[in-house]
Amino acid sequence: MRRAKRPIKEPGGVLLIGLGMSASALSEAIETLYPQAASLTVLADEANRRSAAAADEVWIYAPLGLRGFMALMRRISWRRFDVVVQAMAQPYWLKYLVWPRPPWRQGLGDTQAQ
Repeated sequence: MRRAKRPIKEPGGVLLIGLGMSASALSEAIETLYPQAASLTVLADEANRRSAAAADEVWIYAPLGLRGFMALMRRISWRRFDVVVQAMAQPYWLKYLVWPRPPWRQGLGDTQAQ
């Protein structure tokens, strides 16, 4: 679904970690979270770039090396999201690399965030 992009709320908004999701599951998750979020940022892999385009902002995860990966973790920390939603259980350890850690939710249930 093509919609007008909303302004990015910084700090704040919702980060959806879409790594490992199928394109249809990612699209469904975006449709679920979009109305609840002041702004929706999606972290997706290259294969889901098109599916993630329905969000307000898209961060593409690619093989980054150690420095790039740590920079991504800092970016998540510094952005100060209202909530991070990790729809897939893997990688379960991701939240332990983000400090200070925003509220982190596993799955799509009960993700009310403005």
